[in-house]
Amino acid sequence: MQHDLRKIVKNFDRAQEEDQTAQFAAEHQLPYVNLVNYPFVGDVLGLIPEETANKFSIVAFMKIGQSLRVATSNPFNPELATTMNELGIKLDMKFEPFVCSPSSMDYALSRYPMIVQKAKDNSINTKPGESIENELKSLKDVQQAISTVSTTELLETIIGGATILDASDIHFEPMQDKVHVRFRVDGKLLPIFELPEKTYKPLSSRIMTSSKIKLDLKTVAQDGRMTVEVNGNPLDIRVNVLPSAYGQTIVLRLLNYKNFLTLDQLDFNDNAKAAMLEAVAKPEGLVLFTGPTGSGKTTSLYAVLQILNSNDRKIITIEDPVEYRIDGIEQIQINAADGFDFPQALRAVLRQDPNVIMVGEIRDKETAEIAVNAALTGHLVLSTLHTNSAAAAFARLLQMGVPKYLMADAIALVVAQRLVRKVCEVCRGSGCETCNMTGFKGRILISEYLKPDSEIIELIKREASLSEFQKHFAEAGGRSLLQDGLDKVAQGITTEEEVRSVTA
Repeated sequence: MQHDLRKIVKNFDRAQEEDQTAQFAAEHQLPYVNLVNYPFVGDVLGLIPEETANKFSIVAFMKIGQSLRVATSNPFNPELATTMNELGIKLDMKFEPFVCSPSSMDYALSRYPMIVQKAKDNSINTKPGESIENELKSLKDVQQAISTVSTTELLETIIGGATILDASDIHFEPMQDKVHVRFRVDGKLLPIFELPEKTYKPLSSRIMTSSKIKLDLKTVAQDGRMTVEVNGNPLDIRVNVLPSAYGQTIVLRLLNYKNFLTLDQLDFNDNAKAAMLEAVAKPEGLVLFTGPTGSGKTTSLYAVLQILNSNDRKIITIEDPVEYRIDGIEQIQINAADGFDFPQALRAVLRQDPNVIMVGEIRDKETAEIAVNAALTGHLVLSTLHTNSAAAAFARLLQMGVPKYLMADAIALVVAQRLVRKVCEVCRGSGCETCNMTGFKGRILISEYLKPDSEIIELIKREASLSEFQKHFAEAGGRSLLQDGLDKVAQGITTEEEVRSVTA
């Protein structure tokens, strides 16, 4: 039987109309969407011709990879399935159908003349075949492009501009009557521009919808993820939304695959690199990377995983979240809200007969104990720990309550690291457009490492203090983070002020 929602939904106010439509969708086990005031994008809406959209009451509202989400107010039109099949073949896309209210459909159809042609007329690439990289070269170019682009293309321009400037994060920060937008470049936040509040509302809705974050939950923090294409290359984006005094603060973490470096491309000194290669060549043991958030620990972990990734090894990672996807490696995403946390995931992984296990972070005693036990029973375990130095890792694990008799035999190597900004090679620190007038462009890694010796084992067994571990590190001739950094200062790569700012 044909169901026409226009006959079912009548004489109701807007709220009742949406409630009734949602109930209708649930009864027929179909997903529901409310498109009134939805931030439509011209190049997505325009995938379905306006004539077809009007004739069959169907519109496209979101594109995710090769999947296209479409909405209809008349899901049981007998001609709709054939039309969707033909469009799917023509566009080489898989359709995901949703049910919407008649008012939603009216709103969507009204957007065609307003944004479909406009999106084509306001493309970032002003010349055929020209990429955004050819148009945007500096901070000034990015700011100008963002200030002049149409609302429908604003998000693409912001993300594109961030990749041009090699930003790691994009911050949207609502204030009383405006929204600050800042990029984190080389570890420092860089003010980009300010958005009017009325522009931020549809922009934030689009970000949240694209990353599968619920729009109606405005008083809790939420996480999501989306993948976009920038100049033909995939870009994974982690999205975090946090309620604040003036609205929802949004941070986008750009997981750029061009930053997925090999160990040879990282800046470990020769001795540290040799120590790592020696440690990960063993079939068992615990290798730890330490440092604060943003010190490059995850990048180092992934670099080591690339070395170990081979057909004769089973490698499983436990991450929160999975940042970069690697072929040939099983990557597990924890979900603490559902009880699937690091300890539970680690126990489950051990039953999968892995050779190598990567635990994104050791946060508690339970995870630490399981990781240490795994390292003693024929597994190579890689992980990270939040400590300020290599020596501090031993004291931290003892403070967590990890049994000293386990630690003494399990730990193969601890590497501490930081990232410092590099002096701009163009202006040599005086400031230019290339470095956004900061004097710095790019970052370099500084590190220290500590391999347990007989003295370290004795310190562990008698649960020595942090100062005792640090004293042994110095007396044994260990080169500290500061010393490694000053070596790079002497080479003209960075400045002493930069080094001391992260090693103090």
